[in-house]
Amino acid sequence: MKQYYILTYGCQMNTYDSHLMELLLEEHGYVQAGDIEHADVVIVNTCAVREHAVKRVLSRIDSLKTLKRKNPSLRLGIAGCVPQQLKARITKKRPFVDFILGPDNLKDVVMCAQGASGLFVDLNDTPLYSDLYPANGDFPEAYVSVMRGCINFCSYCIVPYTRGKDKSRRIHDIKREVEKLALKGYKRIVLLGQNVNNYDDHEKRLPHLLSEIAHINAIERIGFLTSHPAFFPIEVIDVMKEEPKIEKCIHLPLQSGSSKILRRMNRIYTKDHYRELINEIRTRIDDIALTTDIIVGFPGETEDDFSETMEMVNGIRFDSAYMFQYSPRRFTLASTYCSSIDTETRMRRLHELIRVQSEITRQKSNASRGRILDVLIIGENEKNYLESNAISVYNKRIVVQGRFESGTIRKVRIIDVKGWTPVGKPLQEHE
Repeated sequence: MKQYYILTYGCQMNTYDSHLMELLLEEHGYVQAGDIEHADVVIVNTCAVREHAVKRVLSRIDSLKTLKRKNPSLRLGIAGCVPQQLKARITKKRPFVDFILGPDNLKDVVMCAQGASGLFVDLNDTPLYSDLYPANGDFPEAYVSVMRGCINFCSYCIVPYTRGKDKSRRIHDIKREVEKLALKGYKRIVLLGQNVNNYDDHEKRLPHLLSEIAHINAIERIGFLTSHPAFFPIEVIDVMKEEPKIEKCIHLPLQSGSSKILRRMNRIYTKDHYRELINEIRTRIDDIALTTDIIVGFPGETEDDFSETMEMVNGIRFDSAYMFQYSPRRFTLASTYCSSIDTETRMRRLHELIRVQSEITRQKSNASRGRILDVLIIGENEKNYLESNAISVYNKRIVVQGRFESGTIRKVRIIDVKGWTPVGKPLQEHE
């Protein structure tokens, strides 16, 4: 039997796309290789969101040239956003690559694995792959795509150019996929979209979708990614409050605390709008967990602009944040801006932001001591076989004392915090 091996880089949507390719290959008799050395087909599924990610991916692709020399019959393919963006560069400089698949062309993976070579990178009306149900994931958690593509055109972002316009799946297709996951024993589902707030199935939007998924009995936890502050439907918070299965956590990218920089980013909202939205969310669910993305060193960002970002971070007090220095992406509007910030300044601002947010995250973790939480066991702790890894309804990773079966719910009391990670002790029946 032919064996495949897929290397995945990037976001949760890339992980989901890899599962789609796995399903297609396995339906045609391929099996997953135990290691890359024994594979007949190797696919690198890539991310182009930042320059560092692209360089890392290209370096990994180059390292596979040796593998190809050892095994000339190996089929080597590149998938995802990098080849969609840099197709000519890859084909010219890396002739050892047999095939290239864009995000809209994943159904060609079997044909390519069997011998077809060349570029398959047409952006053709954003296929939803709704006839495919991968029912795959890192048990007991799985991602489910509810929409694909994006039309926001933030000035720094390459996604609209690599994944095309946004398009939503039908609710009954999404429910069928989640039901298949439930039958396999999966307990936590994360609904994915580049801008999940734009989900729309014939006027049935995200709040309706969340309610429908919550009615699937075997599913214990439901999350969703990623929200956009300009389009966030506040009704979602009411559904979260009513449905105990829906995690009390929202990832809401701020990107900058300066309204001037937000305009240059084409983010559509102001810092005041963002702050008002946070206040409204916390009014409805006071202990909700909030996470975010922040970019520093965007072209034109002054020290005053950066100070405004720091004021927002200190004022809102996010539970955690993904923090980056600006990375110019080819074809985007921001790549044409002349007022670039030097590397030293970008790094200084990033280090300052990380320092402040890390302290806030540490304080929030310490504040959880003594709380009693229902947590979902997601596996053994790789550092200590006498402990288990778990996740709370606030999307917080927790270490639980004791070994428990993945997919079960345990009630624990937080008794310690190691670094940023709370440690829970299971409650006894009488507690």
